[in-house]
Amino acid sequence: MDYEKIGRARMMVRLPKHRLQLAELRTAAICELLENYGLALTKRDDLRVQGGPPHLIAQYEELCQALEDNAVKLIGRATPRLVR
Repeated sequence: MDYEKIGRARMMVRLPKHRLQLAELRTAAICELLENYGLALTKRDDLRVQGGPPHLIAQYEELCQALEDNAVKLIGRATPRLVR
């Protein structure tokens, strides 16, 4: 499963103001973050479907939110030549 691709697509939906930057930015830091985001989303969604423990689902939701916040920070620090 390509977690980076999943993470990139889902974050583009969650952060529409940053859609273009997310589509084009390919630094190692953002790629790793998006891979982790895709993995966390997949696990959270699996837990929801399986009726997992609410506290664990909440932890994954917090992790996903933190990764979204970090992505916005990374995008903000990207130089204009890296983001069209």
